[in-house]
Amino acid sequence: MVGVAATIVCGCKKEETTKVPGYLHLDKVEVVERADAGTPSPTGFLTSDIDAVQLVAYWEGDEEETNLGTFQLPCTLPVLRDKTITRLRVTPVVKQNGIAATRIEYPYYEYIRLTDVPLATDSTTNLGTQDAEGKWTLSTTYRPWTVQQIVDGQILTVSDTVVKVLAQEYFEAAQVTWIFFDTNRVVDRTVDPDLICTGTGSGIVDVPANKQTLDFEINNDIVCNDPTAYLYLEMNFKTDVRLSVGMRSAYYDGGTQSLQSAMTLYETQEWKKIYINLGRVWSQFNYHSTFRVVFTALNSEGKGGKVYLDNVKLLQM
Repeated sequence: MVGVAATIVCGCKKEETTKVPGYLHLDKVEVVERADAGTPSPTGFLTSDIDAVQLVAYWEGDEEETNLGTFQLPCTLPVLRDKTITRLRVTPVVKQNGIAATRIEYPYYEYIRLTDVPLATDSTTNLGTQDAEGKWTLSTTYRPWTVQQIVDGQILTVSDTVVKVLAQEYFEAAQVTWIFFDTNRVVDRTVDPDLICTGTGSGIVDVPANKQTLDFEINNDIVCNDPTAYLYLEMNFKTDVRLSVGMRSAYYDGGTQSLQSAMTLYETQEWKKIYINLGRVWSQFNYHSTFRVVFTALNSEGKGGKVYLDNVKLLQM
């Protein structure tokens, strides 16, 4: 239920080496729309925080590919060979649960494949193209996806696409689904441009000073019948109080509901992107096919404050 762990290392092939290395340079990787996506993605769907890349090279005449290693971006890595790289595979890596020590190859992003990459001693080969800020940038896409539709507990959308979007909310005026809406209206929408992450709106939760905890949840019952599936929650957030993110089983253990926390997000005054692995929590429910995603604002100091959310999506693969 987790991606492949990525460790920041540096490696190079021993045979056919030179005394003076050539260099590969890359500043960042961004996520762009798929050419075959059809309907454009909602605003915010493509927000990302690709923290590192794994590089695997193939030189003509070699029987096997060479794992150059995983490198935090931006990176300039030395390679002790001066032959053109026939194929170079770049794998996007993210901080799982926001933790640098648990970087993973993010399974929902496509590999980037480059061919005939020149490499010469004592010179630098820049990967990708320069953006408006002059940074050398490569582009990746999400694997093909579909939005899962559920009515009365029944899955209506059946697709052979790789990624299923089980729930999503971007707080856009024309696209609000209000998956967080309930009778108490805990999650509202702000259109203040100084508070928005992307698009025309973001979610806002007012945590009163006199409440120790405040719960809200994705109100859709999530249905996932494949215990081998990856299950990740992506979102942008900033918060004045700590925010627990977890799952609630639907009538687990003979009719009682069970709530388990996946992780706690700490206070931040800047918008951050997070990739939360829910698979481990799901396993504690014996992969019960129906569940909900639950958020709890933790106001232990009694100060209260605001929680902001945007670009929330629950992905299965």
